[in-house]
Amino acid sequence: MASGLPPLTELEAINEILAVGADSPISTLDDNQVIDASLARNTLRATLVEIQTRGWSFNTDEGLDLAPDQNGEIILPRNTLKVDSAGASAATDCVQRGTRLYNRTDKTYKFDAPVTVNITYGLSYGELPSIARLYATIRAARKYQDRYFGDDSAHSYTAHDEAQALATLMETEIDTLGANMLKDSQFMQKLTTRS
Repeated sequence: MASGLPPLTELEAINEILAVGADSPISTLDDNQVIDASLARNTLRATLVEIQTRGWSFNTDEGLDLAPDQNGEIILPRNTLKVDSAGASAATDCVQRGTRLYNRTDKTYKFDAPVTVNITYGLSYGELPSIARLYATIRAARKYQDRYFGDDSAHSYTAHDEAQALATLMETEIDTLGANMLKDSQFMQKLTTRS
């Protein structure tokens, strides 16, 4: 088995966030009695939702067929952040309402056939790739510092650190998707379909 450096854990991320305020680290995630740890954990969770709602290759399924249940309703996974009809169902205007799919075209929660969707999930910290964990930690630490201390000169992480982590995450995303600006850009697609 290869040894190496594992990705950050959620506990390590919370302790990193606490460190920006010079707060004492915690030894377990169950330590909800420490107010600062609770605030740091809530900041991290809110940041995870914010980052993942954008939709990345690691938290999005495209062309997923969702079938209605015995009541004709489509119940979405509890961790759904965003959903949009796609493929053969693209003409049906569907949105998420709570944990159910709502048909805005027919003004109903009832469906008689499966609906094809693109769905974005909110993953736990441990399910994220390492670069997404790093970006979330840096962003959450900056937000924690801003909200609870407000001193820009005391930032452990700078806006540059955050921008660099986001750029690395986006670069990784492009590599993962294998995007090619000559084939995949909207401009090139329009240009090639005209001929």
